[in-house]
Amino acid sequence: MKGITVSLPRYASMNGWCNRILRVDLSDGRIWAQETAPWVPDFIGARGLGARILWEEYPEPVGEFDPRNPLMVVPGALTGTRSPYSGRTIVCGFAPQCYPYPWFSRANIGGDWGNELKRAGYDALVVTGASDRPVQILIRDDEVSILPADEMWGLDTIETQEAARDAFGRGTKTLAIGPAGERLSRIATIQTGTTSVAGQGGFGAVMGSKKLKAISAIGMGTVSVADPDRLRELYRGVGEEVRSFRGRRQRLKSINEQLQADGGGRVRLAPCTSYCPSPCRMDFENVQGCYFDRKWSGGLACVSGIFGGGGRHPIYDWDFGTRGALELNMYANRLGLNHWDIIVGIVPWLRACHREGLLTEMNGRPVDWYSIEFWVHMLRDMAYREGMGDALAEGGYRAALDLNLGVELMRRYYTGWGYSGHWDGHAAFVNYIVYPFWIVGAVHWAMDTRDPASSTHGYVQNVMYWGPFTSTYRHEEAEITWDHMRAIGERIYGRADTLDPTSGYEGKAIPAAYHGLRSVMKDCLPTDDQVFPLIYSYNTPDRFCRIGDIDGPDVDSHLFRAGTGIEWDSAEFTRAAERVLNLERAIMVRHWGRDRAMDERVLPAFEYDENWINPEIGTRMALEREQFAKVLDEYYRIRGWGERTGQPSLAKLEELGLGDMYEPMMVGAAVARNRLPELPPEKPVQDLHRYDPEREDRQKENVAD
Repeated sequence: MKGITVSLPRYASMNGWCNRILRVDLSDGRIWAQETAPWVPDFIGARGLGARILWEEYPEPVGEFDPRNPLMVVPGALTGTRSPYSGRTIVCGFAPQCYPYPWFSRANIGGDWGNELKRAGYDALVVTGASDRPVQILIRDDEVSILPADEMWGLDTIETQEAARDAFGRGTKTLAIGPAGERLSRIATIQTGTTSVAGQGGFGAVMGSKKLKAISAIGMGTVSVADPDRLRELYRGVGEEVRSFRGRRQRLKSINEQLQADGGGRVRLAPCTSYCPSPCRMDFENVQGCYFDRKWSGGLACVSGIFGGGGRHPIYDWDFGTRGALELNMYANRLGLNHWDIIVGIVPWLRACHREGLLTEMNGRPVDWYSIEFWVHMLRDMAYREGMGDALAEGGYRAALDLNLGVELMRRYYTGWGYSGHWDGHAAFVNYIVYPFWIVGAVHWAMDTRDPASSTHGYVQNVMYWGPFTSTYRHEEAEITWDHMRAIGERIYGRADTLDPTSGYEGKAIPAAYHGLRSVMKDCLPTDDQVFPLIYSYNTPDRFCRIGDIDGPDVDSHLFRAGTGIEWDSAEFTRAAERVLNLERAIMVRHWGRDRAMDERVLPAFEYDENWINPEIGTRMALEREQFAKVLDEYYRIRGWGERTGQPSLAKLEELGLGDMYEPMMVGAAVARNRLPELPPEKPVQDLHRYDPEREDRQKENVAD
């Protein structure tokens, strides 16, 4: 095919936003632009803008591999500016990984690609249609091209980016898929750089279904801001605060010494995204592989470090060390596979099957979790859909059903919606969290379309990281007591029992609702989910965070005001987040008839004894459905949704300026009820996890985020 190139017009510029959305239809080769202005500031950007576009154009859902499925890549309102952590970008559309339906959902990705798209002058990219042969998109400021990618097809994610840089210049930023995306794996990722990945959702498969191998951006412009001095001041303040508690430099010396003794290479701290004032990712260079005779470069962060094992939990008791962790991490990245589903879902399930005698070999190779060669073959089989890998490429949840292999064992590690556990206290053994704090996480799981912990760490993680139960953020000369925590709970949520380790179900709907909105704020600005909202601090006597004269939780709205010039206070910015969250809920009701009964389908994943014991209580706890029902009642009341239906009321939508959405939402819900078969009732989850409890209880150090 010959390439297609179009030069696009610009519209009246705005502070923060570029006021231009890039549209590409791969079926007919059309390239055009539309204004962002009708939808901002009301829907902020990124996650909110993507949801608004979807509501406008999709009265009914489409299939995940239907050419009409929009692949939306949407930076935030402040991406491209010097707002802290602002490089993060939302990827959204109808998501292949989601279960029981491939409904509208999202992932997010770091790196610098979103920053480059904004510098090129776009607030979003929306790709529809599908090519009949491999193509790539090139965005070079106003000039946008659809180009052949036949020679790229078959390359891994790093090779694809290198090919794009060779063709378009070293400054090119590229989103790429690997072999897994080409073969429509439901756990296929989209990657930029060596380590920045849109991992959850299976959006790499959406690109693959469109025969879209790569999207490259080169931006030479700038994004205007209303108050650059104020934005710079806030950037410095946030950086100083975060660096005061998040320190990893002390680990670098020992790791570098070990690398030198073990074949060479080095490690340094690097940012995960543009304008990060507190780098914490460990980036490695030229580290000798354990299996492949080559050197590897790339990052280790979050779940990827668990590829090395190390025996910190019986599930993860192999020991490949730093070199092995980096090698498997980078190999999986190159293939374009979702690390979280592999490490937290697929591997625990397969290990349980092996332990129970249900699985002895994979594709003719004996199961051996202590052999890095076995891991390499397993990952390759997944990406290329070879043998048993064809089923595993569907993700662990579907694989167990398709293979009829250890289905009850699998359900022990998958919390809901086709996603393995994450800050839930039950399915995931990589996050140390205890009752009653996982009750808030259970609400988040019930309300979302996916694993909610891409942007809800603010409660479930930080109550554990900052509080007395762990030493993750603890200083030698300072501590945060439960008295501090209760006082902060009173200040932020209006009730001390929201941060009390013995409070049970009382008050938990309030932080669930609060952090649901904070999730939207973080995704729309964007900011870092590991940092925002800024609540706790070792730099104040009351341990409540302040940046200058600003209360920590209000920093988000001050960043928005400095960047865009929109004079919203914290309450008005929160109202915008509430508008986005209700819009997302309206989409789910309209497309799938989402209601309280569907929300409650995740509850069996919490109704068996938790993984760890709260030392203030002394016994393992399980979710009590009658008590949790009261939490959901209160949550729906806070949201302005029907307690019985879990659906937004007309009054709430009118309050948010969305009143005209109520009728199409309810009409769509009626159509969905007639269109969709009734879902079978969820079975109780059997706790078939048979590791030594004493070994499990000694693991209180989080090994992933």
